[in-house]
Amino acid sequence: MKKITLTLLLVAFSIATSWACDISFKIEKEKNKYAAGDELVVKVTVVLIHADCSVAMKSTNFKASGLKILSGTDWKEISKGTWERKLKLKVIGANAGKPTLIVTRTCHRDGGKGVLSIKI
Repeated sequence: MKKITLTLLLVAFSIATSWACDISFKIEKEKNKYAAGDELVVKVTVVLIHADCSVAMKSTNFKASGLKILSGTDWKEISKGTWERKLKLKVIGANAGKPTLIVTRTCHRDGGKGVLSIKI
């Protein structure tokens, strides 16, 4: 009985905490630490878990703390439901030692959120 209850709780927790979009990051020419003034290029990948998402990719929100967004490419669909965009960022300061980029998508299916933190 305990196993069944535990399994049901685990499944319910997994469903409740899942996002409708999977957002990931890849830094080109990544360094161990960055300093103020450093520039970096980040590839943002969004995988739409629900293929019939009605929220346009341009509705994706970017919030930088300790970083400045200098430029970005347009969103490009690299495969069905998988989108990529590159951003050029500049380190301008620290937020408790970790400049961050937060990417969010909002919809009625919980949207998605990704956080990139770099060391300085």
